[in-house]
Amino acid sequence: RQIAELYRRRWRIEGMFQRLESVLQSEIRSLGHPRAALLGFAVAVLACNLLEVLKRSVEQAHREQFPEGWEASPYHLAVQVRSRYEGMLVALPVEHWPTWADGSASTLAQRLLELARYIKPGQVATSKRGPKVKKTREWVDGATARAHVSTARVIKASKGKRP
Repeated sequence: RQIAELYRRRWRIEGMFQRLESVLQSEIRSLGHPRAALLGFAVAVLACNLLEVLKRSVEQAHREQFPEGWEASPYHLAVQVRSRYEGMLVALPVEHWPTWADGSASTLAQRLLELARYIKPGQVATSKRGPKVKKTREWVDGATARAHVSTARVIKASKGKRP
């Protein structure tokens, strides 16, 4: 039973890496060496944690406006960050960025919440899938479905019906 439970939890980790790869489009073909694979794993875990912190910051900053089940989408959040990062570098070079290392964790959390308030929540909201629509299937009995109809007979019958 314990093995089955651990195996079931494994898929949460696999799913996390799959989401991270698809959001960041980060598959690297040259990670065949053990040290490169370990580095890639560590960077992936760091990026996943960073993306989760950003997601939770946005959800926390906008919690009063939205219902209880509202979630920010990691995919849409990553698209927002990726699309604005290059423009930010052009407008404000790295030398002018504020230093974050000298502040405490609470200062960093407050700053993240301030920045998260600028994000439009409708642009990063998850798209919930609606319920599946049940399709009605019109079945015919097997004898009718397998019945052979000669094409020549159909053409001959239609000749007499034309005006």
